[in-house]
Amino acid sequence: MTPIRSMLSFLGGTVVLSQLFLSGHSFSNTKQPTQRTSSSRVLMHMAPPSRTMSVAEIEAESEQLRIDIEELRKEALSRLEALSEQLGVVETEPPKPLSTTQTGDDKDLLPAPMPITFTDSTISSKKATKGIANLLDQTTWKISLSIGREPGTWMPKDWGKSGQRLNLSFTADFTPSQLFDRDDFFRGGYTNAKILNVESNQITLGPSLSEGQRSYKVKNGGWQVTRGDGPMGTDLLRFFIEVDEEITHAGSDVYIPKGRIYCSCGYFPFMNNGGKDGMKDAVKDEIKKIEGEIMQLQKKKDEIKNPFNLDGIKISSEIFKLKQDLDQLNQRLSFAMVRQPDKQLLRYSPDGDVGLTKEGGVCCEVKKGPVVEYHILGRFGVVSAQKEEK
Repeated sequence: MTPIRSMLSFLGGTVVLSQLFLSGHSFSNTKQPTQRTSSSRVLMHMAPPSRTMSVAEIEAESEQLRIDIEELRKEALSRLEALSEQLGVVETEPPKPLSTTQTGDDKDLLPAPMPITFTDSTISSKKATKGIANLLDQTTWKISLSIGREPGTWMPKDWGKSGQRLNLSFTADFTPSQLFDRDDFFRGGYTNAKILNVESNQITLGPSLSEGQRSYKVKNGGWQVTRGDGPMGTDLLRFFIEVDEEITHAGSDVYIPKGRIYCSCGYFPFMNNGGKDGMKDAVKDEIKKIEGEIMQLQKKKDEIKNPFNLDGIKISSEIFKLKQDLDQLNQRLSFAMVRQPDKQLLRYSPDGDVGLTKEGGVCCEVKKGPVVEYHILGRFGVVSAQKEEK
């Protein structure tokens, strides 16, 4: 038996002795029947049955026994600590001595575990980390609408036939507040949709030859970023506002119907590359490298006079393979041009972490029985209002 187990056995035997002693006494004057066991002989030796002990004597003797047991426990724990040090056991914090105010029921329980505390380094930062879908949170943009007939529109044949256009503008705040107004224009109705605040709740219609500038009341709308809904899996920004009345110029065949006006454009986050065109640059470098190899091989081929020379045939085969690789790279470049448009085609947020295509589409909702259609009204442009102020 190891020293530690011997010490624990000694400590457990002491506790059993105390329990037998306490259970062997009664607070009445009735004597307990004598049992022929080892524990009963110990009790008879410690408390002779020749006389009946008073309650006070029993309590005093019990208290003295508790004190003795406590001292034995302390001594046992001290010896266990010494053995632990000899065996190379490392303790993060020494155990605390037991209080003498503990009840008898708590004597055989293990000490309570130390409470877990957290330092400041484990506390998560209260600053919210921006995700791809919320890069527009708390940004302000000036939006300009150009309403008129566009190819592929389902508007009536006489709508915008004259070629006239309505030029409107408003300023909108893209808030982080959740939108709970369901709209089928958004993916999921209103999932991840947020409130779009229109400043002063008005939209301005530019002047025409017959009328001056006018302002119309509009209601706040909503906005949402949808992942992978654009061309070649690009992201889209969708938003809407709601006009209280039809907007038009006197005598014009172009008008905006009452209700919600929907807009969408490309949404290109630049969180991981700092706005650099990583994919396009890599493909362009590879194309440039292959074009250089083809030119060098072509020069070698031109130096060979015999068209049936084995080296010439080998060079022609290598050129053919390189041109096939070049065709594939050009296709990848076309894909990259869509995934990462040129900077001239984008309008950046104040932080430069997201770009919106400078032009997008405008449409309105038309219900035909159970069918909902979206008819093209025109296009729009955006620019960051914060940058404009600077």
